[in-house]
Amino acid sequence: MASRPLLCILSTGTGDRPTSIEAFHAAFATSGVDTSHVSLFDKPNISDLSEHLNNQDVVWIDRGSVVNLLAVWRAHGLDRILRDCWERGVVLGGESAGSLCWFQAGTTDSYGEVQPFDNGMGFLPFANAVHYGDRREQFHEYVASGPVSIGYATDAGAGLHFSGTELVAAVSDRKGAGVYKVSRGPDGQVVEDALEVVQLKRQS
Repeated sequence: MASRPLLCILSTGTGDRPTSIEAFHAAFATSGVDTSHVSLFDKPNISDLSEHLNNQDVVWIDRGSVVNLLAVWRAHGLDRILRDCWERGVVLGGESAGSLCWFQAGTTDSYGEVQPFDNGMGFLPFANAVHYGDRREQFHEYVASGPVSIGYATDAGAGLHFSGTELVAAVSDRKGAGVYKVSRGPDGQVVEDALEVVQLKRQS
């Protein structure tokens, strides 16, 4: 086992934008964490993606286009590799598109206007909405009529912590950032429940 935590970022959703990857490495430069990244444009920078990702403690997914991210991952077999990582206990996380990708469905602006998608990785058999303050209406419409009747939504600065497929905590890094469970009832009406949120302490 490595003496230092291993953390890898995938920034596929940004087209592997160099500035995002460089900022990630810089953020952890003095942290005691060993960082790496997987780039797929214009070809993979790692020869054995499965070995590299399965050896990580944490795999973090950057923001960007979830639709493009999913298409590129599937072309490279990353969908299967990341499921293997998840089943082996590697911690998977991310923000924005990096949150959406793990769910079955959600709402995205990858096409321009906000609209639903239902071909996510499906590790979590729910719908997901990020940037919820701007997407509440569209997310309610999806849950009301779409194939996935339960979803979780987050305001900017809030996050969801799952163990397997069970939600164990809702967290935030700022006051007022909410997390919500949105579900379709037997009568077809959408119910939104605000969840208790634990605010994470900032390091001094």
